[in-house]
Amino acid sequence: MATKTTLRAEVRGRRRARRAGMPALEAPVTSEFSPSPIPVRDRAEAEGIARQIRALASSMGGVTLPALFAPTPLEPDMSLALGLFPRALLPVLLDEAGAPLGEPRWGLWEAGRALVTLGRPPAQPDGEARGAESLKEADLIVIPALAASADGTRLGQGGGWYDRALVHRRPGTPVVAAIFDDEVLEAGVIPAEPHDVPVDAIITPTRTIATNVRSAFFQRFSC
Repeated sequence: MATKTTLRAEVRGRRRARRAGMPALEAPVTSEFSPSPIPVRDRAEAEGIARQIRALASSMGGVTLPALFAPTPLEPDMSLALGLFPRALLPVLLDEAGAPLGEPRWGLWEAGRALVTLGRPPAQPDGEARGAESLKEADLIVIPALAASADGTRLGQGGGWYDRALVHRRPGTPVVAAIFDDEVLEAGVIPAEPHDVPVDAIITPTRTIATNVRSAFFQRFSC
């Protein structure tokens, strides 16, 4: 079994190659998903991700407050997905001076408001950051990953930000990893550690895969 360090290096290399030579970012656009608050990096990719999240929300009977994320340049393009909802919780990683925050914080983004980039990606909501416990308000949580496997094991960046953040989610709230198609791995390929929080589903630009057969989400989505 490959180590997490090896897997991370392989995925990051593929992602850099995928983005190499891409044209400049498009300005925020209007599409079937409503205006995007951030520039679109890859229109087809962004539309695919948005369609998967829209279908997920529909299968749940609607979503009131999702927790989403603004992508870094190498992550799947979430730009149009942000326009699916009138408001969303987004990670706040830096303080107003651009210094890293030690623990998970969230910001409330509302439609029509811009996101700010403080020195380095990702963009985040402007204004006061909320504590980690505010994640309990979310009824759908979509998080980034470098890879995920069919058994729900997620490969993150290695800092543990989401493992610490997800402790505060409301029981039963589905956690979904957003990755590229070639990052969906077979069960057992990603080493799992006791602190790792499994995901209930995986989304890519082309498909959604339910992974937790015991979750209420899996039962709804599989019907």
